[in-house]
Amino acid sequence: MVAYGGDEVNALVFDMGSTMTRAGYAGEDTPRVMFPTSFGYIDVEEQVTAAPAEQTNAEDTVMAEASEQPSAPAQQQTSTKTTRKYYIGDNKINTFRSNMEIKSPLKDGLVEDWDAVEHIWDATFNQMLRIDPRNHPLLCTEVAWNTPENRQKTMQLAFEKFDFPAFYLTPDAVMTAFSVGRATALVLDSGGGVTSAVPVYDGFVLKKGILHQPLAGDSIVDKIKQQLDAELNYTITPHYKIAKKKAVEKDQQPDIELRQLEGITDSFNDYQINRVLNEFKETICQVADAGFEEDALSSRSKKTFEFPDGFSHSFGLDRFKLPEMLFQPNVYNIAAPKKTEEKSEQEEDQEASGDKDEDKEKEQSEKDDDMQVDQDKEDSKLIGVHDMVYNSINNCDIDLRPLLFNNVVVTGGDTLFKGFNERLNHELPLKAPGSKIKIHAAGNTTERKSSSWLGGSILASLGTFHQLWVSRKEYEEFGDSIVHRRC
Repeated sequence: MVAYGGDEVNALVFDMGSTMTRAGYAGEDTPRVMFPTSFGYIDVEEQVTAAPAEQTNAEDTVMAEASEQPSAPAQQQTSTKTTRKYYIGDNKINTFRSNMEIKSPLKDGLVEDWDAVEHIWDATFNQMLRIDPRNHPLLCTEVAWNTPENRQKTMQLAFEKFDFPAFYLTPDAVMTAFSVGRATALVLDSGGGVTSAVPVYDGFVLKKGILHQPLAGDSIVDKIKQQLDAELNYTITPHYKIAKKKAVEKDQQPDIELRQLEGITDSFNDYQINRVLNEFKETICQVADAGFEEDALSSRSKKTFEFPDGFSHSFGLDRFKLPEMLFQPNVYNIAAPKKTEEKSEQEEDQEASGDKDEDKEKEQSEKDDDMQVDQDKEDSKLIGVHDMVYNSINNCDIDLRPLLFNNVVVTGGDTLFKGFNERLNHELPLKAPGSKIKIHAAGNTTERKSSSWLGGSILASLGTFHQLWVSRKEYEEFGDSIVHRRC
């Protein structure tokens, strides 16, 4: 039997983020594999021929005589079966294939497509790491607002599909705090799809302080695309479309020859354009470190960026204005996606009882509409990252607030903007005067992007951690609900 405590067998650590997925061995300082969470797929239709059903009469089976047999085409029943082929990994999804779609299995940090996640796990463990899951325990990270159903499905996947001997599920915010040597911290995580502020006390997430919103790196990329189209009348041509290009002067429209390709899907094209925009964002954009003042920032030096098709332009104020939406969403009047409207029980009761007075119903309906509009406004209100940190800490007990203000940990790709930490250090004292504020951030780019994986690597390599694993025997005895008691 495999010993999964101590140093006998290295545990595996798996961390799936909204943009990148990381996996590797516990005890190492960097993941063995890092690849995009998004996957490619092609739906292929196949003709399936089924044998004809026998004629039945009550309980007896009646076989037709040879002369009574129907003709050959009528004998066979043909049906269409759709199979989905997955392409997972940096090289596979960035190689053009006709009719290939690109999709993310996550939305708002939560798993939506479990079939895709199963294929991602399979590609990670069997093709990239090339290990036998039966010989390694698995530590997996999750977002702090994960649902109970998703937690149970993750455990089912680990034990039933991949046959891991032991498993543990832990919030990524706690692992990020561990990665910088803190058991208590306020973790600000801004990645591609979600920005979140999660308070952690003594290794446990404080649920009432969790805040998250969809304003993150992907929102900045969308805004960059709109700005280029509106102000420069320029549309990006991604690498895969370009056959030849000629050098052009600055701010001149590109002179290119396109490849003749068939079956280009919108999702693949958008994904390739976003790759260029992400490079632009990381190269050009910068956060104003002491507040956004147009007059002062306009005098700053410009930076020039050349796009894949040869078009180049120097960006001045815009390179500060675009990432400013992380601190001031109202700069672009950005609103959160509206929630799906659902009828309240009170409205359903009103519809069911048709004998009520119509005037009262109308008056009540108007009140409900007004309340719904107010609620929608409240739900659609996005706030800056400094407000998220301040509000999250204020939602916690008053005794813990000084401790959290003194241990603010920033992580995620968006926090790598030049000037981000300085701006946060400028804004927080204005929100909480008199509080001692200290911001912790890994200086290494890889560590900043992989901090939750690194924390999991540290935790799973500890000799004392073997007591916390959920073993296969416990899973078989108590079922998947044990994940709520043990993890």
